Amino acid sequence: MAAVSFPMENWSELLHELLIEIAKQITSIEDFVSFGAVCSSWYAAATRENFTRSSQIPWLMLAEVEEQQNESERWRQFFSLSSGRIFKVILPEASEIRCVSSLGWLLTLGELKANLLHPLSRLQIQLPDLNTFQDYDEHENFLLDYVHRMVLSASPAATRDYLVMVTHGFAASLGFWRPGDASWTAVDRWELYIYDITYYKDKLYAVDVHGSVIVCDVNGPNPTQVNLVSSPPDGFLPLRNVQLYLLGWLNNTLLVVSRKGVQLTDAGNYGTTTFRVFQLDLCDKKWSEINNLGNRALFLGFNSSFSMEASDTNRCKANFIYFTDDCVDSYRSSPGGGGRDMGVFNLSDGSIEPHFDGRSLSLVTPPTWVQPSF
Repeated sequence: MAAVSFPMENWSELLHELLIEIAKQITSIEDFVSFGAVCSSWYAAATRENFTRSSQIPWLMLAEVEEQQNESERWRQFFSLSSGRIFKVILPEASEIRCVSSLGWLLTLGELKANLLHPLSRLQIQLPDLNTFQDYDEHENFLLDYVHRMVLSASPAATRDYLVMVTHGFAASLGFWRPGDASWTAVDRWELYIYDITYYKDKLYAVDVHGSVIVCDVNGPNPTQVNLVSSPPDGFLPLRNVQLYLLGWLNNTLLVVSRKGVQLTDAGNYGTTTFRVFQLDLCDKKWSEINNLGNRALFLGFNSSFSMEASDTNRCKANFIYFTDDCVDSYRSSPGGGGRDMGVFNLSDGSIEPHFDGRSLSLVTPPTWVQPSF
């Protein structure tokens, strides 16, 4: 049978129904994005409804490349762990601005303004000005780091019933916003600095500098009230020269992850040396240390902490911790900023290997995990 050629100039004329069927066969989100970039007719078929959802390994949004000429077409680079490729996304909305991430969305933070930004669709959701928090004016010289962490209860692309929850200010106090609110809502102040937050089973949980876990029922009758869930036994959790992370886990439990080596040494260096993982059972309030994550991996950094199942398809490694450089107090003293302290920690043997071999540094937004989504 003779080969049939299809002139390249006619690719844009393929039937829309055929393009939809082709789009539905694509399971990699980065291939799906490339499919939609071919031409306008292919882009029209590359919709959220036509993407076959599967477990997608996160992208690493790299530090912004300086000296881009065209302000309206400024782009960000994303590194794919599964393919090892770096690709560009035109995203001027995330240029020269601080970003943290959750569920595939970026929270972009100016000195006053805050917006949710979807990096693929470029959809923006305007949030109330940050000065609706009463302590905002106390941080006039530290506005770049005013918001530390952010977690979404659900993706705004999927529902209008969602919450944006943050830690803010010197004490990393809790606050939240829901669609329709004219201002941010401040949660009752907790007496200790809060390291990380997570949304689990319809409640906001946080871990403080002593490793204690607290909860706020943001959907209940007293949404600003904070209660102690449990404190670890004395000496159980390492607390010196560490950073703590919090995420929901299996069977009504939370994980508290301790990362050691994040503070500057006398020589002016810093760098992660080890992780330890602790489990808190929310039913009996018992703590235990675990050394095996099963078939899952953790992703930690300026993203809302999360886990995902490892598979041959996504090339995610089971029982590994993927981490980025989010040690602000340390990297602000380093030339170029943050981005040096990144890697993949093997929970089985304690070894660390790189996940990105290039150099990517920033004082504003160092490399950050983003969960690709539509």
